[in-house]
Amino acid sequence: MPEGPEVRRAAVLLDDALAGKPIVSLSTRLKKTLAWLDANGNPFPGRTVERVWSHGKWLVGDVEGGLHFASHFLMWGRWQVVAPDDELAVTRDRRERARIEVPDAVAVLLTAPKFRLLDGSPYAEGGPVAHLGPDALPYDGPEAFDVDAWHDRLLSGAHHERTVGAVLLDQTVVAGIGNYLRAEILHACRLDPWTLVGDLTDRDLACLNREIPRITAYAFAHGGRTIPPEQVERMRGNSALHYGEAREHNLRHWVFRRTNLPCLVCGDTVRQKKQVTRRYEDAEGNLEEKKRPIYFCPTCQNTTVDLPPVRKKKRTPSRRASADA
Repeated sequence: MPEGPEVRRAAVLLDDALAGKPIVSLSTRLKKTLAWLDANGNPFPGRTVERVWSHGKWLVGDVEGGLHFASHFLMWGRWQVVAPDDELAVTRDRRERARIEVPDAVAVLLTAPKFRLLDGSPYAEGGPVAHLGPDALPYDGPEAFDVDAWHDRLLSGAHHERTVGAVLLDQTVVAGIGNYLRAEILHACRLDPWTLVGDLTDRDLACLNREIPRITAYAFAHGGRTIPPEQVERMRGNSALHYGEAREHNLRHWVFRRTNLPCLVCGDTVRQKKQVTRRYEDAEGNLEEKKRPIYFCPTCQNTTVDLPPVRKKKRTPSRRASADA
């Protein structure tokens, strides 16, 4: 799932392409959004796009006259910007969910199931970002992270018996963190993902205050990568530190998706385990659990959960070696 840094890059892409330009047309294939257009007409054509921005995993466009569009990628969505004569603009891809056309560009939303139109503030009750916690990627830089708002939500009492690994995924507490960011943040703070919020120390909180915005900003600036260049080169030069060939997607993180590989800090084996992130009642009143995999170093993070035996890394022969064989 795209996380805050990926959504912010999409917002920058659309802002560069659309801001300051009049909308020629706006259309969608999503039923709820079509219903909004039926009820309100289509007030967007002729209005100027003022700004496109993001808060957490939501992308929002401000349009002249107090109008807005908003999208959420969920797992696979993305915006693509093309010229008006590009094939994607001329034809209608089956994955298309919405499009916004200005005189010199067409922005096409692919696959994403959430595209909303609204007349009024997106922060008003019922708006797409009204429920969100402070953005992990503030526009004014990491130092502008709203620690007070983050603490108000985290330490309110409602989350004391939840694990810190679960709460970091709760967008109402802090917005923009998904599975890769939470793993990297917890590793940077040497925090056991199963630590209860009520047991967090002042040192833990100070580290989270610092590392949440720092790592999120670093990932935004470096295409989702969370390790520095020297670690990339270290991994590139040692096949024991990555899976498969030394390609970019294998050289990105300290622990995320590095199961059974050596920790880049201490050398212990990085582990993976499913963690309960949410408990809820289904329609029949049965208690259900949602789980997500968490990646961690047992030594660096001093974890105490039961773990199965380590599986040795399977070596993947390079293409050259396979060809020579």
